[in-house]
Amino acid sequence: MKNRELKTIIKMFEESSLSSMKLEKEDVKIELNKPNGNTAVHVPHPEATEDVLHEPSSQTEQVSDQSEELIPIKAPLVGTFYEAPSPEKGPFVKEGQWVNKGDTVCIIEAMKVMNEISAPHDGRVISIHAGDGDMVQYDQVIMELKP
Repeated sequence: MKNRELKTIIKMFEESSLSSMKLEKEDVKIELNKPNGNTAVHVPHPEATEDVLHEPSSQTEQVSDQSEELIPIKAPLVGTFYEAPSPEKGPFVKEGQWVNKGDTVCIIEAMKVMNEISAPHDGRVISIHAGDGDMVQYDQVIMELKP
């Protein structure tokens, strides 16, 4: 399936009143869902799997009500959040742990590329808003630090 066909299908689905749709064509399977006003696209392919989210919702961005002193760490791209470098290893950080600027705090996988996310400042990890394996959207707050 060509990228142009996929974009056309997604656009038609977004403009429709459907809440979900499945389509199988040759070796490509597409599942489209609109939970909570978002459009999720899952395209399993024999060589690669890509997850794409459109129309980020303010509901998915979780911001703590604690204080303005907290420094958010936001997802710089859409992808899958991983708290550890591999399933056999422990998480990069835990709540309450101190991190230094530049320390790796998580990985976001996008299109089979593992992107290490670094702490923007020194601080204590106050909260982690994403779970291991969760899809995160661009600019979604995934962690908060307190300097």
